Amino acid sequence: MKKKIVITSICIVCIAALFTVHKVLSFEADKAVKIIDKGKLLSDVYTDKARYNPKDSVNITIELDNKLNSNYSGKLNVYYKNLNKLIGTKEMKVEIKKGEKKSINIAWNPPANDFKGYMVEVYAFKGINVIDSRNTAVDVSSNWDRFPRYGYVAEYPKREKGETEKIIDNLNKYHINGLQFYDWQNKHHKPIPDTKDNTYSVWKDIANRDVYYDTVKNYIDAAHSKNMKAANYNLIYGAYTDYKQDGVKPEWGIYKDSEHNEQDMHQLPSGWASSIDVFNPANRDWQNYIFNEEKKANKLLNFDIFHMDTLGGRGLVYDYEGKEVDLPSTYTEFANNAKKTLGTGIVFNTVNRYGLEYIAKSDVDFLYSELWPSENKDYNSLKETVDIGYELTGGKKNTVIAAYMNYGSADSKGEFNENSVRLCDAAIFAAGGDHIELGDTGMLCKEYFPNKNLTMTDSLKASMRNYYDFITAYENLLRDNVSEKNNKIQLQDIKTSNNGKADTVWTYAKGKEGYDVIHMINLLGYKWTGWRDDGANYDPPELKKNIKLKYYIKDDEIKGVYLASPDLMGGKSEKLKYNVKEENGERYLEIYIPELQYWDMVYIEKE
Repeated sequence: MKKKIVITSICIVCIAALFTVHKVLSFEADKAVKIIDKGKLLSDVYTDKARYNPKDSVNITIELDNKLNSNYSGKLNVYYKNLNKLIGTKEMKVEIKKGEKKSINIAWNPPANDFKGYMVEVYAFKGINVIDSRNTAVDVSSNWDRFPRYGYVAEYPKREKGETEKIIDNLNKYHINGLQFYDWQNKHHKPIPDTKDNTYSVWKDIANRDVYYDTVKNYIDAAHSKNMKAANYNLIYGAYTDYKQDGVKPEWGIYKDSEHNEQDMHQLPSGWASSIDVFNPANRDWQNYIFNEEKKANKLLNFDIFHMDTLGGRGLVYDYEGKEVDLPSTYTEFANNAKKTLGTGIVFNTVNRYGLEYIAKSDVDFLYSELWPSENKDYNSLKETVDIGYELTGGKKNTVIAAYMNYGSADSKGEFNENSVRLCDAAIFAAGGDHIELGDTGMLCKEYFPNKNLTMTDSLKASMRNYYDFITAYENLLRDNVSEKNNKIQLQDIKTSNNGKADTVWTYAKGKEGYDVIHMINLLGYKWTGWRDDGANYDPPELKKNIKLKYYIKDDEIKGVYLASPDLMGGKSEKLKYNVKEENGERYLEIYIPELQYWDMVYIEKE
């Protein structure tokens, strides 16, 4: 009889243990989680590469720093998710003393599907309580240009290899998968200087800064080790004013008059090496010359991409023979010939969308536009740029936007305004675009990339980690065959707009097979709609809680409704309560949203 009682007790204990384990493994699959000591145990979680090819193993580092008031003995649970779907877990026991630091490395083999984003959620448990939590993301894509996350390098001083690797390691934590190497070259028309023995040590750039060959090479090598692409930056039509001594001819130039008396020029500061004379992109002799020079650069430094810059509209201009030149119409051929000749990827800057319709017809890897408030002032213009790119390419090419934040404050030392940076990113990312902003110097505030007067606060750095995790994990809902929908959206007792109007919540919907996606960008309390925030003084938008959203649908069968936001729970998906209702013959979902800070994404999974 005693034996029977013991066996029964053991069974009860086993069942209770199994129940507890199941609860630990599944408790957070789609619900908000209470974190007891946020940030006091998990100091960082990151992957070893910015992008993974299908069938690659993903190596994840979990850094612990015990700032609790006691030793910790518990479990770490790792959850691998694609959108709202849990596709794998890992559990491990951890003991760490008070004040101790420790790193744990784990490997994960994601599904072999190409072009997929994943969220990796790490939770520290003590019993069934969550002590701490941190997320990262994984992009499995055979090509970087499907979901570009473009960054930059702008300084090349004498620097130890370990220093360059540390900088690339940091950018890797934001999943930056391509780097524009800005102003690395000697002369624009002759990037690699001539040397007697073809060995290279150091040269001057256009601003008379020292550029060390080893530093550039080490950056490229470090980037490649993280599956980042390296882009060779240059103007498509620029040469120093001493160009004749290097074999460039005036007959290839662009002129302000039909008698070729005044060559078009881009004036630069007097202390720099030279101003820039402008040449005709359609001139085959110029093309042959500059492509040959870029070949030398790519051979020496193993660049993957030719990043072609322009200067925007140049007014009325002529070739050497006095014929008027329509600059944008020369872009397609120049870009295509560059790709054929160099055998690399290509990116082309259409400044303020100037010539975008021509570049959209070319073989560029993706679209790229540097935007200025003179023509693209408000938040809606950011979305329009992405939308136009999708329309011109039939949804085949993504868009990267160069938009320099807090520009008017960047002539003196200061800090970036986190509120305006997050709202600008929300406007670009929700539309399906990317924002080139992060690099070796921190964050861009001027078109001259080495300007680093404005610095990122620790809070902004943390927010950007969340935003870049978010666009990586949810790339398939943000910019993977997603098209605009005109479904009506209403928020109870909250003003809305569909164009980023001041003092509203900017709402719109997109969709793809199996999903509708609703974006909510918070501009409540704002009297302005300009994205740049020249004074670096934007306040945070008005926080909203317990929001009731109406989303009008037709006869869709709904499988589930989820909230994901870079501002909440590190981007984790949370299942939302909803009701299907009908009013005046119109069917809608009534969705209950707990909170809106800057940007919420609600996604609806359909049967």
